[in-house]
Amino acid sequence: MVKSTSYLIKIKDVKNDVIITEDGGLRAILAVPGINFSLLSEQEKEAVVGLFKELLDGLDFNLQIFVVSRLAYIEGYVNYLKERLEQETEPLIKIQLEEYIKFIQDYIQTHKIMKKLFYIVIPYETEAIKIGGFFKKEYKKEEEFYQQLEQLETRVIYITEKFAALGLQPIRLKNAEIIQLFYELYNPNPRWGMAPIKLFEELMQTIEE
Repeated sequence: MVKSTSYLIKIKDVKNDVIITEDGGLRAILAVPGINFSLLSEQEKEAVVGLFKELLDGLDFNLQIFVVSRLAYIEGYVNYLKERLEQETEPLIKIQLEEYIKFIQDYIQTHKIMKKLFYIVIPYETEAIKIGGFFKKEYKKEEEFYQQLEQLETRVIYITEKFAALGLQPIRLKNAEIIQLFYELYNPNPRWGMAPIKLFEELMQTIEE
């Protein structure tokens, strides 16, 4: 019997902007903008390497860094430019926008535009409570869960501050964004970012109700 994709995703729940795994672990995810290391001066490169080494040396927990490379959804950007074109009243700017839109459209017809996304997964391991060999839906007491959540948040703050020192500002993924991330990871055919975040926000509202 062929098992569904959901069998491979060991997630019990997503709430409070945290993934709860089947074994009771907690995971927070940060999206981190990339940095073009090759364009930095030698002094800047040394500073970045030194700060990143300091970050790693200060860790007392595991950290996962993963990179996603997907075809970018450029059509949304083109539509945004067309809307700007309709609103623009300055003739010279309208001409420039028209030429730029044409350039983008011609370019994406002959080139594959790839997008790289960088994520940091911050864990906090816990023990789930089992009853009769099966995981309870609410497998942690609320008080215990929020205590563990607080410990995870301390780690998130530490990592965020360290990356900020590198000139990078991590963005904490919310519930709907976490679901969107996993949806697009396991549905690689659409261009990345094509699934609207509003869809997942509405899904979260339905689940909470």
